[in-house]
Amino acid sequence: MAKMIKMKDLLVEKSDKIRVQGIGTYTYDTLKRDVKRKALDLAKNAKKGDWRKVSRNGIRALAEMCDALYRYEDK
Repeated sequence: MAKMIKMKDLLVEKSDKIRVQGIGTYTYDTLKRDVKRKALDLAKNAKKGDWRKVSRNGIRALAEMCDALYRYEDK
């Protein structure tokens, strides 16, 4: 007799933890979402000319997050 597969077993997939130096630990999905959000915010503020919201620390954080995401996807 065939074993029934529960829907929750299909949906739950444990994501690896990704360490971003100087920032923290993320899951893959969370890190990917945050990188997209930060990049869009940066572009939006630059387009508006709101340079106060485009900080050096924010750009560095985005760079570290992108690097961690690249290293994770490359392995």
